[in-house]
Amino acid sequence: MAFYNVMVAAGQSIPHTTNLTMIEAQPIQPLLPISALSRIAAAVLHVLKYGALTLLVVFPLAFGGDTVRLNPAQQASLGNQYSLVGWEISNFFDKWAHRVSSAVPWNSVDRNAAALDYFRLQQDINGSIDERNRAVAVGDTDVASDLAINISSLTQERDGLRNDAEEAIEAAISAAFNETGLRGWFGFVFPPVDIRLTDTPHLLITSPRAAIAREHEALLTSDIDLDDRIVMEDTLEASGDRSAITLQIGGLAAYPAPIIGSSLRGTLHTAAHEWVHHYMFFKPLGQAMFSSGEMVSLNETVADIIGRELGDRAYEIITGEPIHPPQPQAASQPVDEDRQPSETFDFNVEMRETRLHVDELLAAGQVEEAEAYMEQRRLFFVDNGHYIRKLNQAYFAFNGTYAENPTSSSPIGGQLTQLREQSADLGVFISTAAGVSSYLEFLSLLEKQSGGAGG
Repeated sequence: MAFYNVMVAAGQSIPHTTNLTMIEAQPIQPLLPISALSRIAAAVLHVLKYGALTLLVVFPLAFGGDTVRLNPAQQASLGNQYSLVGWEISNFFDKWAHRVSSAVPWNSVDRNAAALDYFRLQQDINGSIDERNRAVAVGDTDVASDLAINISSLTQERDGLRNDAEEAIEAAISAAFNETGLRGWFGFVFPPVDIRLTDTPHLLITSPRAAIAREHEALLTSDIDLDDRIVMEDTLEASGDRSAITLQIGGLAAYPAPIIGSSLRGTLHTAAHEWVHHYMFFKPLGQAMFSSGEMVSLNETVADIIGRELGDRAYEIITGEPIHPPQPQAASQPVDEDRQPSETFDFNVEMRETRLHVDELLAAGQVEEAEAYMEQRRLFFVDNGHYIRKLNQAYFAFNGTYAENPTSSSPIGGQLTQLREQSADLGVFISTAAGVSSYLEFLSLLEKQSGGAGG
């Protein structure tokens, strides 16, 4: 569609004696510079275009059928469910109103600096929360009260930077994606990167006890307390044939995507991950996401790989600091037998070992033995500083979806790493992965790529 700027000179009148020739010869001065008006017009166009995108994506998902059928997790969580439609209504227009208002020249802000300040304040908040928790634990109510006031003040200051920090993140990820050569329509990244730094929902998920598999799920509000979550889990486990757990998720591919903002680099990884899901929604990979468990894992792991690379490049754009690739590990040294377990503990190695042994026990039909083993291992992780509240089949069912995660026993992580290594660059990897519509097609593609590389 064509989009035109209409410029009107405010406060000017044409003298009665002026003829048309004189009018045509005098340039009309706009109230704002043309560049500023173009920025505002572009922002307005963004709102219209992306508002339509939200309607296309969200509302078919929310109202996809005539009959509402609740799965057991949704039934157990009635009254505490997270509303996607409510999220869109409460966040979309506020966010884009800020984008339009910030397009005017007198609202010029260094958004990268705002993002750095936002996450500096977030670290201060996290530190103050830890101190307050310690003060509460030892009964020092005066210190706890002072820290609570400090946390509130820091939070208010941080929230004042939120809109600009979000725009810095969105712009940096967009710039990183454009560097891949996969430019969108007229140079715009499509769909646009759109996030909200906020508390994210919890996920209630179940798995059969006899196997590790995602069974039933429900999104819960971000502020639901632990006692209510435990009641839901107990309700679902009462049947005796399933395990259940509630976990707070780092991000959700709604639009805008709610993201927990802890550290800048981690937030950029998560934001880019969720945007990859938005991008793949219009590609065969995303459209076939829920056709099988392998396709769910394929989508999530592709989003992890791309999200890390885009997120790291976005980090460099915002901070101006290069991210150096990891250095090769030094030759292994003899193990000091006097070292404490916590000094030699490797979470990834230990969790991977746990998952593989649980798989073996379940495959042998030893369900109760597997559950006893998981509890034993959970206590081991806690002793080494990893405070896992509950380790069960549902825990592995959710976290194992991300095939690079040590909780996964899927070969998909290694397969996608192989595909990435065989791709000339990130843009080629994105294009290749986006065209896959089934796991068998992916395996066939991988075989052809490997054959070509070998030849």
